Amino acid sequence: MNLEGSLDAFGLPDVFALLATTGKSGGLSLRHEDVDGSPVRGVVWFRDGRISGASSDRSRASLVRRVVGSGAVDDTALRQAVARAVGGGVGVARALMEAGAVEPELLHQAATDQAVDAVFDLLRWPEGEFGFEQGSSDPDDVGIALDHVRVLAEASARSESWGQLSALVPGLDSVLSV
Repeated sequence: MNLEGSLDAFGLPDVFALLATTGKSGGLSLRHEDVDGSPVRGVVWFRDGRISGASSDRSRASLVRRVVGSGAVDDTALRQAVARAVGGGVGVARALMEAGAVEPELLHQAATDQAVDAVFDLLRWPEGEFGFEQGSSDPDDVGIALDHVRVLAEASARSESWGQLSALVPGLDSVLSV
């Protein structure tokens, strides 16, 4: 199945619903230009119609940053996972999981939080393009399988809160102090 289009014509929730109801597996790649004109690329991974991972900026290893930032991974395990990821076709987070270097519950929670955060960011894109590549797989698939309706509901709740917060904060570059 080759699915491509514009987020102006088909909203992200509609695309998610189509992929979920048809039980598709693969990567939904998204792209748009940031306000400064630089390209931004995101991806939402699906396995059997359920969200298995996501990133709103493919240039960053957000899931790995979350796990390493939690302090749950030592330097040796991280170096070994990076070496395996470079040579083995898996992502660093998945390599950490397969090596038993991080608790599976912590990794699953981090991956779930990452997916919701990414979808929240992607829903805020004013425009963009998408393409679905059936059969492609997430190199950092750590075994989560999230219902798209739940992810969209959590992301939408954040959007509502964001609207209220953004009315109080002068801009994204503002620094808050106490």
